[in-house]
Amino acid sequence: MSTVNLSADAIAEQLCGFLRENILAPHIEVTAATELTEIGVDSFSLMELVLFIERRFGLELPAESLSPENIASVATLSAYCAKSLNRVAE
Repeated sequence: MSTVNLSADAIAEQLCGFLRENILAPHIEVTAATELTEIGVDSFSLMELVLFIERRFGLELPAESLSPENIASVATLSAYCAKSLNRVAE
């Protein structure tokens, strides 16, 4: 999959899908605005999400990028990923 110029919204959609299919219980709703801690995403689930990002988008997320500001919600994480991907593509 080409990662050049992926929007934060497109990334958020894929992250929400991954969370729904692989991490969350079936009755838990997730949107880009959902705070990850509110839906039970713990450190292990976060690592699964990071590995998905690395495999899917070819983006390595260094430990320092996993700050509370960047991982508060799907929206904040996808915005960070989009910014990083578009910086790499330049």
